[in-house]
Amino acid sequence: MKFYLDAGDLINGVLSVIKALPIRSAMPVLDGILIEAKENKLHLVCSDLMFQKECLIPATVEEEGSCVVKGKFFAEVLRKLPMGPVRFETEGQVLGLKSGRIRQRMQCIEFDEFPIMKVKGEQYGLTLPKDAFKSMIDHTVFAVSQDDSRPVLTGTLLEASEDALSLVATDSFQFALTCYRFDHPIAPRSTIVQGKVLAEIGKMAEEAEETVTMQLTNTHITVEIGSSRLTARLLDGNYIDYKRIIPKECKTRVLVNVAVLSEMIDRAQLVSREGNNSIRFTFSNETMQVIAESYLGKVEDEAEVQIVGDPLEIAFNPKYFINVLRSISDETVYLEFNSAISPCVIRPVQGDAYLYLIVPMRIY
Repeated sequence: MKFYLDAGDLINGVLSVIKALPIRSAMPVLDGILIEAKENKLHLVCSDLMFQKECLIPATVEEEGSCVVKGKFFAEVLRKLPMGPVRFETEGQVLGLKSGRIRQRMQCIEFDEFPIMKVKGEQYGLTLPKDAFKSMIDHTVFAVSQDDSRPVLTGTLLEASEDALSLVATDSFQFALTCYRFDHPIAPRSTIVQGKVLAEIGKMAEEAEETVTMQLTNTHITVEIGSSRLTARLLDGNYIDYKRIIPKECKTRVLVNVAVLSEMIDRAQLVSREGNNSIRFTFSNETMQVIAESYLGKVEDEAEVQIVGDPLEIAFNPKYFINVLRSISDETVYLEFNSAISPCVIRPVQGDAYLYLIVPMRIY
C-alpha cells in the first residue's frame, strides 16, 4: 500500500473516527483504526461492535491496500506532524510515514477481517433541519444514565408519532423531553439510541448543510453527513412509560427568569458542594428564596417571582437544575410543584418544545 495526502485532512478524519474506539476490548483489532487505500480515497473505520464511525478522505493512491494500526497511538503521531503532505507505505506488517525530514515506522495489528458493521432490513428515514435536531439532542442527551446496570436508560428514546418527533432521556434523578413538530404527517416509530451515539450525531450535524437524515432499521441507526458515516446498534428493551410520570396538574406554579435563577443557583452551589450538596427553595408572597449552607458558611438569596398556588419549601441537588437551565434559551419558564417530595416540572411559557423533571431531595 502506498499513498500520500494532506496531513490536516488525515488528522481531522482520524480524530472523527476514533470516537468509536472501545474503552476496553478483548479483540486487539478493535483497538485499531482500519486504513484502506483505494481509488484515490482513504477509507478510515473504527468500531466497538455497537458503534462504528467511518470517513472518506481524498488521497493520491499509488498502490492499493489496507492495514490496521493502534488508533489512539496513530492519532497522537499525527497530532505532532507539521502541516503539509505526508506519505505512507506498508512493508509487511509495518506502516511507514514520511513528512518533510520526519521518518516513522509503526507496527500494524494482524487481522483476518475487520468487523465492519452491516445494516440489513427495511429502512425508515427521518429528515429534520440540522439546527433543530442538534438543539433537541443538546437539550436532552445530558440526562441519560451513566449506570450500565440499566442499559435502556443509557440511551435516548426517539419517538415519532403523527406529526412530531420526541427525544426522551432520564437517569431517574433528572428527566428531559424535547419535541419537534413537522408540517406533515410522519409514520410512527419508537427506538432507543445510545446516548453517546446521539451526542456524536449532534456533533456531526454541525457539518450538515441544511438537514440531517437518519436511516433506521429494527436493529441499527445510520447517519451520513459529508464524508462521514455513523452506524450504531440500537438498544434492546422497552423504555419506561414516561408519560405516566409527568404530572397532569400542579398545586404551585412559579414564573421565573432563567438568567436570575441560574445566577442564584450558581452562587448557592459554591457553598452546598462542601456539605450535603443540596440547596433549599422557598416560594411564598411573590418571593423565591434560595438557601444553602455547609461548614463554609451560609448563603441566602431572594428574587421577586410570580406565584400561583400554595407556598412551598423544597430542596434539590443544584447539579440537575444547572444541567437543565444551561439548555434553555427562553427568558422565562414555569416551575411547577405538587409537594416537597414530588418532582419539579420545568416547562416553557408557550408551546411544548421541551419539558424537564427534577427529583427533589428530602429536607431534614
